[in-house]
Amino acid sequence: MGSLWLMLAVVLLYYQLAQPVSIKVEWETATELDTAGFHLYRSQSPDDGFVRINKSLIPSEGDASSGASYTYTDKQVTSGQIYYYVLEEVEYDASTNRYDEDMFSYTVPQATWWAVLLTAVSLLAGLALFVMGIRERKN
Repeated sequence: MGSLWLMLAVVLLYYQLAQPVSIKVEWETATELDTAGFHLYRSQSPDDGFVRINKSLIPSEGDASSGASYTYTDKQVTSGQIYYYVLEEVEYDASTNRYDEDMFSYTVPQATWWAVLLTAVSLLAGLALFVMGIRERKN
């Protein structure tokens, strides 16, 4: 029985370590008149240091009468850090509109408290049951 609890602890620990860290950036537009697409910029400071994170233009999905919803998954992040994002609209004539006033931020979570707690409880229960099993075999 102790080995099952120990296996649970290992699985929970693996879940925390192997789970990829990422931020899902989402935005919506009301209309998109002459919009070719978007570039997304990221920084660890709200004041400067913004770097474009999408390799190619995120294509426009809206039109002059309706907008669209967008999602971009940023996988180049570190647990526990705060990241700031700014969107830049690219027009068909290559002009751009950068929306610095609509900056948004995300904090990348660290290990979830419930997984850490369950891992610790599983490890302690597994070790206790394992030791009790060894003692019973000696008697």
